[in-house]
Amino acid sequence: MDRAVVFLCRCFGAIDRIIDFGFLEKRLILDPAVSSTVVVDSLCLDDSIKKAASLIKAGDADKVLIAACSSLARGDQLIGALGKEGVERSRVHLVDIREGCAWIHGDRSEEASRKAESLIHMGLASLRHKRKSDDVSVKISPEALIIGAGPAGLASATSLAGAGFTVHVLERSAVAGGMLRLVARAYPGDSDPSEKLKPYLEALENNSSITFYPRAKLSSVTGYAGSFKVLFTSEGQDHYIRPGAIIVATGSRMLLPHGLYDYGETKNVITQMELETRFKKGQVETGSAVFIQCVGARCPERPYCSTICCPTSIKNAMRLREENPRAGVFILHRDVMTPGSVLEAYYRRALSEGIQFIRFDENNPPSIRGEDHVEAVEVYDTLTGITRTISVDLAVLSTPLVPNDDSGKLAEMLGIGLDRSGFFQDIYPLHPLETWMEGIYICGSARWPVASGQAIAQGEGAAMKAITLLRKGYVAASSFSRVPGLKFGNARVDTNSCTGCGNCVTVCPFEACRLQRVDGKYPYVSRVNKMRCRACGSCVSVCPNGSMQVPEYHYRSVCGMIEKAY
Repeated sequence: MDRAVVFLCRCFGAIDRIIDFGFLEKRLILDPAVSSTVVVDSLCLDDSIKKAASLIKAGDADKVLIAACSSLARGDQLIGALGKEGVERSRVHLVDIREGCAWIHGDRSEEASRKAESLIHMGLASLRHKRKSDDVSVKISPEALIIGAGPAGLASATSLAGAGFTVHVLERSAVAGGMLRLVARAYPGDSDPSEKLKPYLEALENNSSITFYPRAKLSSVTGYAGSFKVLFTSEGQDHYIRPGAIIVATGSRMLLPHGLYDYGETKNVITQMELETRFKKGQVETGSAVFIQCVGARCPERPYCSTICCPTSIKNAMRLREENPRAGVFILHRDVMTPGSVLEAYYRRALSEGIQFIRFDENNPPSIRGEDHVEAVEVYDTLTGITRTISVDLAVLSTPLVPNDDSGKLAEMLGIGLDRSGFFQDIYPLHPLETWMEGIYICGSARWPVASGQAIAQGEGAAMKAITLLRKGYVAASSFSRVPGLKFGNARVDTNSCTGCGNCVTVCPFEACRLQRVDGKYPYVSRVNKMRCRACGSCVSVCPNGSMQVPEYHYRSVCGMIEKAY
């Protein structure tokens, strides 16, 4: 039987008052799985690490159990430091007796000591059957794929090209710029959007590291972080590339409010984007106008706030007042959403320029009056308790940004998730801009409705994450982890007992399992792609005969831990 040396860390005496180390030594020496116990003041110092590594190498123990702080504190660093001293990670197991024991049971010393003993015995049971997963490394392709050429995608492409990487930019339309190209002015500075886009469009045209593919459509995406395989068409031609990272910057679209507020039925009941188009064409309205907020948003179908609607209404309302200072301009709202000091100042500026804000109740929304042309808007003012009829020449509906129609298909192709509203899902809140699929990042309004400035910032952020991956040169499967340090391992299938039932293929959230035809007794067996596997254990839980296991957490280890728990 494998025997283990147990290191008990006192954390500079910080937990001596709670954990009885003498009691632990007496109890552990009775365990035949323990070769020796060593109590140390601290294991997180360099000298302590070297001494521990020397004791391990000189002793007769096959494995090492460390009872110290959690992996989120210094535990994982400790295991990594031992690895640098020649102690293999697969031989080491960490038990948390500080945060998970001493700190939360500070007033019950005896019970805390017994719990620490139980945790250590459970760790020894796990360590007994712990094995090492096979690792694999791949060379990273120094190229990146950007899906979408709006502000976020252009910012990502420029940053990546500036770092020296080859960039492929796919855009569904004929030109780059996204929805920002359709806007007359950008808030809060009322600047010309073309000036904001100019440096990125110049880089797109002049930087030899960037290739732009207009009218592009993805056909397939396979592979893994560092080495994706992408097929797509652009202007009728087929293309094949091997990017090491992918950034999704497909943006979103404006909701067309058919069936709401007589849109499409009464003249001059238009959306914000249609008003922007009029501004771009020089067809500026000079009469009175009403802006109605939250049209199709913050409702059961779309319970979220689109964040850009209120600032956009404020911007366009002030534009109308600028053209005709005598025009009455009203913003009918449920709440004015202008977070941050800059947008708050923008809102106060609108008030000072005579824009009138009227709050209405969602259960009693405004109504449009007029036959062929909007003549008035009737609204119940919740602050005054008065129903007002406002004579207007124009009614502008503020509708939310919504996911693109093909977002679900693209998410399935990439192997990433969508949130409940249909936007691409990141790993909130600890890993913004990252998806559950390593090497694939999201930014801009593809992730959540944002203004152009935020989209650009997120695009640059996604590029920095991609650069971190691409600069590695080579990447090991063991490095892909959502917890500190290396991941737990890789799933491993026993091909001699695998019956090819396909359960693992069905449940794997990372598409790491697949069935492969082989010669011999079984026509199909499961294979695991180590670069995609995250050792989540889903495949293990559905394997009917135990053929699929994660060596570091074999089912015998788990059962042994349960048996030792008390």
